[in-house]
Amino acid sequence: MSVKTITKTFSVVALAAAGIFATGHGFFTSAIAQEEAAPVILIVDQARLLATSKAGKSVSEQMGALQTTANKELEETIGTIIAEAEELKAKQGSMDETVYLEEAKRLAVAQNNIPMLREIKVRELQVAEQRALAEISEVMRPILKEIVDARGATLLLDRSAVMYASTTTDITEDVLEKLDGEISTVKVERIDLIKQQQLAAQQRAAAQQ
Repeated sequence: MSVKTITKTFSVVALAAAGIFATGHGFFTSAIAQEEAAPVILIVDQARLLATSKAGKSVSEQMGALQTTANKELEETIGTIIAEAEELKAKQGSMDETVYLEEAKRLAVAQNNIPMLREIKVRELQVAEQRALAEISEVMRPILKEIVDARGATLLLDRSAVMYASTTTDITEDVLEKLDGEISTVKVERIDLIKQQQLAAQQRAAAQQ
């Protein structure tokens, strides 16, 4: 049985999920902007910030390690199922038929659940990454506001939403310098969704008693 490697989840989709920006819309506006003045627009490259900042790199490295662990766990689970199936087949002649059928059914269910288990592991990685990126987002927000206010800007857009802009409007490097000065690493904690679901079920059952 082949094992599909869990796709790396560190992506622009995950970055957007962190809630740093609403793409295509201004996120920060100046409270002192004058109606008569032309709007001052700034842009920032969120993807580059998360890829090149110290904290962003720390998240990427940890995600790689977690992905390797998740793949190994999935391979071990599949290997265990295959080994048990081979052992059961070898013992078939000496086993009670009812017991054999029950064991065969259990292994069949376990084998059929492998795709679902893979999806759960992918989701666990995604949740872990999103939570880590959200921590960086919280640190980044006041930095962005400080720069926007200092430049008297009325609008801040993500680089992905802009076809062309003068380099003088790009504040990415300024943000990167300040961000690295504020935070250098973020701990990525893996989420066990199965245990969380089991705990939630137990709590609901207890509440109904």
